[in-house]
Amino acid sequence: MGTALVYGLVMLFVWFAIGAGVIMLATRLVAGFTPKFLTALIAAIIETIAAGVVSWGLSMVLGGGGLSSLLSLVIVFLVYAAVLNAFVKRPDGAQLGFGKASLITLVQIIIEIVLGVILFFVFGSVLLGMIGMGAAGAMH
Repeated sequence: MGTALVYGLVMLFVWFAIGAGVIMLATRLVAGFTPKFLTALIAAIIETIAAGVVSWGLSMVLGGGGLSSLLSLVIVFLVYAAVLNAFVKRPDGAQLGFGKASLITLVQIIIEIVLGVILFFVFGSVLLGMIGMGAAGAMH
């Protein structure tokens, strides 16, 4: 039990660190500067918690379905942009502005989708290869 908890916490930190890196990359691409890692890490943690609460709340109110998922996607996008606008500051200390934060959020989501597809193909092919090799080995 203790080992599983440690592995879970390590994976959670890695998950948030990747999220912080994606925020830093998206901010660099859109706004032309890179926020500090700690700032991006805090924003990633708050984004994840807020998105989970919003998704859970909407699924409780609207039930699980297409409308709930679509509305959740839009609201989570707005929450992400609001969190970035609140926590990520320009080098001069000014806020990004909601429009620029929305553009950073859009780039962040695109990077996350591309990263997810790449990881799916890398780990999915390994997993399917292992399953296929197991089935082929059992037939002989």
